[in-house]
Amino acid sequence: MSYEVDFLPVGESYGDAIVVRYGDETTRNTLHVVDGGRIDTADTIIEHIEKHYPGYFIDHMVLSHADNDHACGLVGVLEHFRVNHLWMNRPWLYAHEVLHHFHGNFTLEGLIADIKERHPYLVELEEIALKKGAQIHEVFQGVSDRQVQGPCAVAQALRRTDSRFRENTHLVPD
Repeated sequence: MSYEVDFLPVGESYGDAIVVRYGDETTRNTLHVVDGGRIDTADTIIEHIEKHYPGYFIDHMVLSHADNDHACGLVGVLEHFRVNHLWMNRPWLYAHEVLHHFHGNFTLEGLIADIKERHPYLVELEEIALKKGAQIHEVFQGVSDRQVQGPCAVAQALRRTDSRFRENTHLVPD
């Protein structure tokens, strides 16, 4: 199987924007986008895909983590292209698992609202994906796109709610 990995410029900011194409003569080529930089990086990704991979759709779009310098550019890319699978964590789905760490300072509904307010680009990604019919997958260690016929596996955050592993949950907003 051959792979092409394109690291795209994200301007003056930190963050990442990566396009990966893989496949061989016997399988169709698959396109992944990993992270999208900031909002203006969306145009860079769109132009790159249209120039180098015309006619492609994005099979897998992956958001490595919820920082805006990785997530915001994906909004424009998701709006522009057909995307089959969006890999992202939606921390509000796990608010009930971490609520006790806030020592009564939030109700469940209040914590969910606070998380969504801090990460509006995640809410927007979810809304666009649902509207366009992309499947949303959680990004926790051990999850694999083999579930959807691919060769990749998640090697990041563990999904544990035990307080001994709280530093690995990445569910509590900064």
